[in-house]
Amino acid sequence: MKLYVASTSEYTGKTLVALSLAKIWAKEGLSVGYVKPLGKIPVVEKGMVVDEDASFLAKELCLPGSPDSVCPVVVTQDLVMAAYRGEPLRLREKIVCAVEEAASCVEVLLLGGAANLRDGVFLGISPLALISDLDCRVLLVDRFSGEKSMDQVLWAAGALKERLAGVVFNRVHQSQEAFLRDTVRPYLAARNIAVFGAIPSDPLLDSVTVGVLAASLSAMMVCGDDGMDAMIERFCVGAMDVDSTLRVFRRIPRKAVITGGHRADIQLAALETDTRCLVLTGGVAPNELILSRAREKGVPILVIQEDTLFAVEMFENLLGRLRIREKEKIERGVALVAASVDVAGIFASIRKRG
Repeated sequence: MKLYVASTSEYTGKTLVALSLAKIWAKEGLSVGYVKPLGKIPVVEKGMVVDEDASFLAKELCLPGSPDSVCPVVVTQDLVMAAYRGEPLRLREKIVCAVEEAASCVEVLLLGGAANLRDGVFLGISPLALISDLDCRVLLVDRFSGEKSMDQVLWAAGALKERLAGVVFNRVHQSQEAFLRDTVRPYLAARNIAVFGAIPSDPLLDSVTVGVLAASLSAMMVCGDDGMDAMIERFCVGAMDVDSTLRVFRRIPRKAVITGGHRADIQLAALETDTRCLVLTGGVAPNELILSRAREKGVPILVIQEDTLFAVEMFENLLGRLRIREKEKIERGVALVAASVDVAGIFASIRKRG
């Protein structure tokens, strides 16, 4: 049995859903495999170009075989230029071989889809064609966004037809839960589209480590190396007077505070609350009092040359594109999927066809 985990757009949570399904089913005694036909995050491991997401899942699920068996095609600049030159790529053959070999060893094979149902057409490996050729059922993952989600889900349902098993909505805000339950589900049910669950938004899953933030900002860390793994769930900009700022800081736990390097008063106020790191802008390093207090509290301090607006924009972009890697996130994600998704219903749907 093969289940292709597709998405309507980038960063919807396909990896989380695939990983969670694999872990839940494995715990129930099923043998589960995973293949990502087309990878677009090339990294080098042991001298081989592999896809970062596929490599992560292979390690997390303890899958046998070489990295290229888990992701047979990884998009690189060389591959793209070969496609432009019209060279015979024979990528479909590689994918079919990898998928069929993996499927022969397990009861359920999960296939990780690309960013959408069009990615790969340029390379001659249309996801829709692969789904048909490999005889897969499809689970669609959507980051719920009202009418936009309806457009995307209905288009996908029309393209996939009977191959669509159903939909899982991800990162559903509490304010949207009733609308999704009372309005969206009946609407889709009337069109024979099953909704297998709605995964709620979760601060931990939307968090980022200090280390990842530092790397994305190309920041200089002036203290707090031991706090690189601390999880940041929110960020605040310190630009008001100290009293007003302190009231805001006290209400927001597990945060990063972005403020000018010259605002020692704001920095000190942040260090008196639940702050995971300070991001100082303008290339101004903290004074000795701030450094001493930060070391005492174990709070990392990052310094960047750019202004506060740049830091805010980078942080917002980062929060929208997070990947699950940390153990704490994995455990929370699997628990949320188990609690909010009809995993048994998904299995029954693919078994019926299989």
